[in-house]
Amino acid sequence: MSSKVRVKSNTCGKTSYIEVTMNDKMEFDVKINSDCQNVCRFATFLPPLTMNDLTDKKNGAVIRTYQEQEMSANCLVPAGILTAAWMEAGMLSKNRFRSVERNCVEFVE
Repeated sequence: MSSKVRVKSNTCGKTSYIEVTMNDKMEFDVKINSDCQNVCRFATFLPPLTMNDLTDKKNGAVIRTYQEQEMSANCLVPAGILTAAWMEAGMLSKNRFRSVERNCVEFVE
């Protein structure tokens, strides 16, 4: 089984589809399909994730790899990866995520 999310970045007009699957080594394989070349490049450098990568904000592979790539500081893809991985690890309920439909960042005046 796998956990899938879609990240729609309306400010740049790009969409990324993220799928995370737990493998038999208890690691999390990440597949990303995106129309953003920076996200595609980022995906090639992202290793299989460990539980430590999901919980250690300072040293986790997602944020470390993100910092090394040419991606915007406000890119939502790393959060999408962590969300899908947390669901796959059972740390975030898929039913709860479905019930809220989406998280969002909105402009307010």
